[in-house]
Amino acid sequence: MKVLFVTHHYLDDNSGGSFASRAYVNAFSEIADSCMLMYPYRGIAIRNFIHPNCILKAVPYNVSKIQKLVDVYRGRLHRYTDVILPQILEFKPDIVVFDNSRTTTGVLKQVKQLGIKTICIHHNYEMEYYRGTKPPLTWRFPFLYYMEKAEKTAIQQADLNLTLTDEDVNLLQIHYDPKKNSKIVKLGSFEPTTSLNFTEDENKTVTTGLNFAITGTLDSYQTEISVLPFLENEYPELLKKLPESKLLIAGRNPSSKMMEACAKHSSINLVANPENIQEVIAQADVYICPTCVGGGLKLRVMDGLKAGLPVLTHTVSARGYTDFEEANSLFSYNDTAGFVAGLNKLLVALNSGDLNKKMIKDLYFSIFSFEAGVTRLKTILNKHKLL
Repeated sequence: MKVLFVTHHYLDDNSGGSFASRAYVNAFSEIADSCMLMYPYRGIAIRNFIHPNCILKAVPYNVSKIQKLVDVYRGRLHRYTDVILPQILEFKPDIVVFDNSRTTTGVLKQVKQLGIKTICIHHNYEMEYYRGTKPPLTWRFPFLYYMEKAEKTAIQQADLNLTLTDEDVNLLQIHYDPKKNSKIVKLGSFEPTTSLNFTEDENKTVTTGLNFAITGTLDSYQTEISVLPFLENEYPELLKKLPESKLLIAGRNPSSKMMEACAKHSSINLVANPENIQEVIAQADVYICPTCVGGGLKLRVMDGLKAGLPVLTHTVSARGYTDFEEANSLFSYNDTAGFVAGLNKLLVALNSGDLNKKMIKDLYFSIFSFEAGVTRLKTILNKHKLL
């Protein structure tokens, strides 16, 4: 099986989309006899992130900002419009994997006309996702129009559509495939490599203080609209319950609003641009994800679970983590009263002795390890006769 994998994500980035894309291309590279990756190039090497068997095909996009804006208004949402078909004719893949429906724009029908099988990976239901990220106003409306069109076409015409959560499967079906004629399957997310470090079992008895952690890109719209209200509404309730507790907020490029909000509390330690986010998270006892907008799977929650930490999260960010809710290691809330109730349940679980790092890490490995992801992908491809 020869696979051509096409992504629009910058694979050297630390965003959730880039993390997931690295995992998917590495999984296809592990399974396929030959896999070629077409990726956006911005002068940064990605070889260390990608499976050694994968053939890399960098695609630069050396056009002006004005030309990029014009392209969006013309419905050209990616850099591959003029290069993907020549590459297909040269490489002769059996399957083309489009990482996100954006990369299918203007080329999906042409690829199918060549008799090649197509797979589209949907990281979320795009229209819901962009409500929580707010693209620049100058090109928001044409971009969203063409994105919705591309997403609908991919769902209805690709041979297989993969996504991350059951909720996204349902949303894509409701909006684009109410009769369920298309093949939409949950693949989930997983680690991009096999390197996972597990430590010994650890328990902690709660007194009045715990270390909590929140991470993310600290100047993004999604982070600000979620974390700032959390600090104003939920965090004071946490301090009432645990007055000696500390909150660690870490991530890239904290905005002035974020710094001002953190400065109001002596109990908050703001860590800007840490070199290793997992080392920072390892200092905590509980991970909090207050993200209340957007769609898909919130991969930041994975950072907490990977460290063996119980998670307290907004319901929007609890998608895809049902196994951890059932294991009493992830607790969700929808408002301030729900946050207090969720915090109380978490403290009871910590004090019971049943909740420990080894248990959380073992469950994490069984679902989110690279090996688990490759196994799921093989099963799906075999079922749909694509392997």
